[in-house]
Amino acid sequence: MPSGWIIIFSMKTKIVIGVIVLMLIVAAGMAIYAWNSTPQLVKSYPQTGAINVPATSPIRLVFSRAMDQETVNTRLKIEPAIGGTFKWDKNILTFTPDQAWPGGQMIKLILESGARAASWISFPLGRQSWTFDVNEAMLAYLWPSDGRADIYALTPTTGEIRQFTHGLGVLDFTVSNNGIMIYFSAPNSQGGVNLYRIDRTEVENSTEYSYQAQELLDCGTAQCRNPVASFDDLKLAYEYILPNPSGGSGPAQIWLLNLTSSEALPIGQETHETVQPSWSSTGLLAYYDRTSSGYEVINPLSQERVLLPNQTGQPGDWSPSGEYYLAPEIYYYQAPKDTERGTSHLIRYGVNSNTTEDISKSIDVEDVAASYSPDGSSIAFARKFLDAAHWSLGRQIWIMNVDGSSSHPITDEADYNHYDLAWSRDGLMLAYVRFEESRIFNPPELWMVNADGSNALQLVIRGYSPIWIP
Repeated sequence: MPSGWIIIFSMKTKIVIGVIVLMLIVAAGMAIYAWNSTPQLVKSYPQTGAINVPATSPIRLVFSRAMDQETVNTRLKIEPAIGGTFKWDKNILTFTPDQAWPGGQMIKLILESGARAASWISFPLGRQSWTFDVNEAMLAYLWPSDGRADIYALTPTTGEIRQFTHGLGVLDFTVSNNGIMIYFSAPNSQGGVNLYRIDRTEVENSTEYSYQAQELLDCGTAQCRNPVASFDDLKLAYEYILPNPSGGSGPAQIWLLNLTSSEALPIGQETHETVQPSWSSTGLLAYYDRTSSGYEVINPLSQERVLLPNQTGQPGDWSPSGEYYLAPEIYYYQAPKDTERGTSHLIRYGVNSNTTEDISKSIDVEDVAASYSPDGSSIAFARKFLDAAHWSLGRQIWIMNVDGSSSHPITDEADYNHYDLAWSRDGLMLAYVRFEESRIFNPPELWMVNADGSNALQLVIRGYSPIWIP
């Protein structure tokens, strides 16, 4: 072989070797990049092995880097299966179930292998799995009725009772739509009333419950009462009452507390007395305007307002769809011997359609305290007949369809007044308070009954203001 060919062959060999080495370096670099780009699941809520997780808790997965969202969404498996919505915020996935997790059961989550980072090359995440136990539905309430009250919760199936506050003298409380937050009012050292919050998730992974109340708003000498959280848990409506310089309290006004920024501002007209805030599922806020004698419904975002005329000013209830507002109204009619008699009927206000409908469908009754079932198919309410033949000392619990048809009682205790009606989240039971009107020195009693009227059960003597929490 000529020497020139040897030189050329040697140069080609060196070039080939150089290209191979370069390719190996590039491949190694890509492998290192892919390895470093491999995502990790750094945090999950609920944590693996968590117990007593609220039945409406979302699943939250925190990854080490931004993910290819579809590769995660399609690989997240839940046993037992349940539908829900996926929401991403950078590297954090939140899965919100369409319905509550089955109470008292273990939930298994599996993230199958193959989930990838959003980078152009990475190794897939390996299979992940974990479990958590769901809390059974509990009935929260205030106790005792004749002393400094605190918030308690009872699990009906086991009889277990938890105490959420200790010696605070809670005046009123509410629960967020998902059941995770408890908001309440309690006196402060300045003679006023402050607003507080308890986050149930802070201790639910333990069997030792030690709830810590967080002060939301220091109201000084003013009273901040009757807090109600919006469905998205971003705003808290409440009554703000300034002390009267001449003694006692001044008129109440509805204020809104932004739970993100902690900014608090009045929302009703400044010269009007407004009370009893109530949120719809669509973000509308209703409250009673005593000055205008009606329920004012306001959209806090657009400030659009609608007035629903009403003389009673008793608490009302939104339909689950947010389409209707239901409240009692006074009516007068001619009675025998040319006398006029007052009665209370339930009026269904069509907020968007500007309609009103009397759904009591009976003249001689006093209907109050209406409450929609969670699925919107039924209404529970308290009824008392006013005619001599059917009159009773106390109001009984009745159930009817949402149009007022098929009304029927589920209690029959003439001497007892029934109030504070609260549907369980599955719509199968009602909690309520009953009070013996013929013996006014007896304490109120907290009871529970199936929606068909069966299996009435006394739960707590001197308990009141029941609210179901998942």
